[in-house]
Amino acid sequence: MLPIDKPWYRKLLFFALLIGIVGGVGALLFTSVTGIATTRFFGGTGTGWWEGQWWWILLTAVGGLLIAILRKAWKISPSVPGSIALAQQAWINPSDAIYWVAISTISLMVGASLGPSFALIVMGGSFGSWLVGRLRLTAEEAKQEYTLTGMSGGLGAAFSAPLFATVMTSELSPTSKRNYVAGFIPELFAAVIGFIIFFGITGNSMLGSYALPPYEFRVIDLLVGVLLGIVSVFVLILFALVKKLVATSASKISNPYLRGTIGGALVGLIAFALPLTATSGSSQLATELQQSATMGVGFITAVLIAKMFAIALSQSSGFLGGVVFPIIYIGGTAGLLIHTLFPDIPVALCVGALLAAVPGAFLNAPLSLILIAAGTISIGSTALVPISIAVVVAHITMALLRNYVVKEHQLKLHASSTE
Repeated sequence: MLPIDKPWYRKLLFFALLIGIVGGVGALLFTSVTGIATTRFFGGTGTGWWEGQWWWILLTAVGGLLIAILRKAWKISPSVPGSIALAQQAWINPSDAIYWVAISTISLMVGASLGPSFALIVMGGSFGSWLVGRLRLTAEEAKQEYTLTGMSGGLGAAFSAPLFATVMTSELSPTSKRNYVAGFIPELFAAVIGFIIFFGITGNSMLGSYALPPYEFRVIDLLVGVLLGIVSVFVLILFALVKKLVATSASKISNPYLRGTIGGALVGLIAFALPLTATSGSSQLATELQQSATMGVGFITAVLIAKMFAIALSQSSGFLGGVVFPIIYIGGTAGLLIHTLFPDIPVALCVGALLAAVPGAFLNAPLSLILIAAGTISIGSTALVPISIAVVVAHITMALLRNYVVKEHQLKLHASSTE
């Protein structure tokens, strides 16, 4: 049942309109500024080896240094929560938001290999949290739902797919199952309003972003979906190892200004060597799929691994941004690699399955990722079955591996304590 009897909820249904407007306008301004900059700086180049611009190295190096200076001046914690963690805690301190958004804007403008989801969640969520203070709401449930509604409004606008954004916000949120529908309704309302503003002005949408050949479901693809889910876990583990390697190396540079400059320069160098790894990767994945016939296994593998290093370096150097789009890019590229190695597996199945299953292996939002795969590659409901299986298998396999690692760690601790 909807908690209509609670004054804070009735106010939320009313304020969802305002929250959606703020989310839509905020997303429009943010994506316009960052989009113009990335198109100006990183557009119009080739896609092959060393076809980027050499001055990208200087641009990202200066960007890394500038962000290190700003983080020091604004006293920003070295460990800022990511967009996923913010959604899970369902609260953002409004006083932090302006600094986080400013740094994320600069990060994306200078070419950090990160996405817009962080800033969108911060902008929308912090406005919802600010409303909580203005309305003097004290109930924990009210605080969470106002913040989550703000997050959904921002994501629904920039995703140009309000259902995707609302489902993802709801899946990541701490809202109990008993209150799921009560939270979903204002979140969807805000996302729709944000979508109307954003899509009405830009005409941009995630739907049909990636043009792939038609795919018809085959029974054998159910087994293929299982295998692709397992492959997704290995891709994610490889990415985790790259992140750990980069983070360990970066931690040895104690000076934050030097760390930001070197890390930024390396991000620019990777983009210079392989332009398909530049920025968030959403438009680059579309280009990659269009030109896949001319790409070999070696080149796609290089792009895949280089993108992992670019993301890890961006995070370790102090840049702020989301990881949803970059990891979707990793999944889509890995899917293209699988199809190149095994051409008998339809490209739409490979790309769709790994595009959703790689982030689905760790992100507690399987339904939203399945919907994103369905919408971005435009496949039918029957063909979606093996992709759904891949996401579920990846999520379960990763959970089992985590459980095994935790038990092994506990056993080692116990053994050391008895020596």
